[in-house]
Amino acid sequence: MALSGSLKNINLNKNQIDMLRGYSKLILEANRNFNLIAKSTEELIWERHIHDSAQLAGLIPKNAKSFCDVGSGAGLPGLVIKIINKSLDCFLVEPIKKKADFLKSSAKELGLDVTVAQENYENIKDGPILSADVITARALMPLKGLLKLFSNNIKNGHIGIFPKGRSWEKELNDAKKHWKIKYRLVTSETNKESKILIVEGLDKK
Repeated sequence: MALSGSLKNINLNKNQIDMLRGYSKLILEANRNFNLIAKSTEELIWERHIHDSAQLAGLIPKNAKSFCDVGSGAGLPGLVIKIINKSLDCFLVEPIKKKADFLKSSAKELGLDVTVAQENYENIKDGPILSADVITARALMPLKGLLKLFSNNIKNGHIGIFPKGRSWEKELNDAKKHWKIKYRLVTSETNKESKILIVEGLDKK
């Protein structure tokens, strides 16, 4: 991400860049005590994690009012998206207590209004989390599993935004054996071999 705040889909102002830098420091500090990001990616945190997450903010429909980041971990992409678009209601779902606590403390430190649920998504039975307009999940599970987990949401008109690495094509082909998928593909700004799948419709085969 250029220091000027230039991204393909969005422009960042100085306050947003400063907040993203502050958030990066929080991740690195916490990473000394437990694993939030791979140690090998710490020096590349800006591109590998912050920029990689920030590009998703520009893919959220303009009429969306809320999003839910599932398996949020360090808050990537959830907290990054919230920093960039504070108008969105933000729900972060993370079952591991240490990580959920980090999300809560980081949101408080950054002055962000978010809801953190320390729970597995499939165990959430009702409430606004299940009604979020957009679902994001980064490095959570293969696409076939994501579509099964979020099938009711997508069938009800919500969309899924799922970054995928170099194996994206295999994951997509595997998923197509079980689902009729209405989707768009966007090339990642941080790795031209990676894609972001925007799933807009779903039916079981």
